[in-house]
Amino acid sequence: MSRNVLKPTPTLALAAAGAMVLFSTPAFADFPSGTITYVNPFSPGGECDIVQRMQQNPMQELLGVDVVIEYREGGGGAVGWSHVKDQPADGHTFACFSIPHIIAQPMTRDPGYQTEDLHVLYTYHSTPQVLVVRNDSPFETLADFIEAAQAAPGSITVGGTGTASGNHLATVRLERAADIALTYIPFPGSGPTIPALRGGHVTALMTNSTMAVQNAEHFRPLAVATEEQIDMFPGVPTFREQGFDVVEAIYRGALGPRDIPEENIAVIVEALDAINREQAERKQEMGFQPVFHGPEESAALIERLIVEYEELLAELGMLN
Repeated sequence: MSRNVLKPTPTLALAAAGAMVLFSTPAFADFPSGTITYVNPFSPGGECDIVQRMQQNPMQELLGVDVVIEYREGGGGAVGWSHVKDQPADGHTFACFSIPHIIAQPMTRDPGYQTEDLHVLYTYHSTPQVLVVRNDSPFETLADFIEAAQAAPGSITVGGTGTASGNHLATVRLERAADIALTYIPFPGSGPTIPALRGGHVTALMTNSTMAVQNAEHFRPLAVATEEQIDMFPGVPTFREQGFDVVEAIYRGALGPRDIPEENIAVIVEALDAINREQAERKQEMGFQPVFHGPEESAALIERLIVEYEELLAELGMLN
């Protein structure tokens, strides 16, 4: 693990000063007492990896302990989350999460955990879904893409991260909305999807806004799964604008096992919130949509999405 520490910006320095006041009170004196293990349940190079690396040094600075990023990939994140649920509930081990993954996976199979086994601590951003092809693709528009899919059902391959994921569910929504059959190819994380499309191993990606922004010189976005056009993709129409009701985004944040003491949760949330606010502008430039949800707001988000995804998966015949 690198021991280089980021030079604090004025905002982060002020946040650190405030955090030190908080952490020095008796209620927080015993936490953290050792290394923080921050689990990445996906492969290197994906969105969790990007944001965890951004957070690592500032978190070490705020918490005063080492923060180790540990990779436990597999099962579209399930291997990492099932590992975290079984760790001591003291706050020293938590993981990056993705929604809909942690909601939809237990609905469709046995991933080794249930949504209620996990305690979402903080939600720090979302990434809208984007359908992209290579810049040299014959598909100039979404209409071209759909016409080809109608002409040869199943011949067009669409890559994405995992199954019952945001990438997967957005692809399924498009199939249903356009009455087409696509072949979805799941990957263990966002990182491997990029060379897959660049190398021509898949026809397109249903990917996250970050991946589309960071690979703009290689990929052409055909549609964005938002309710309205967004600034990071100027001139790119939404699916809805083109007649297809496809709206989907992935939310990410940090979660741990159930029953972490509330005072320890408060320390983690305080640090993550300070870092997230300091890095918000930079994250927007990278294609993230910053969110600032603590435990209560995150729980409300999950409760709402449980209802939505259960209905969608039931319609698709994907419920376990």
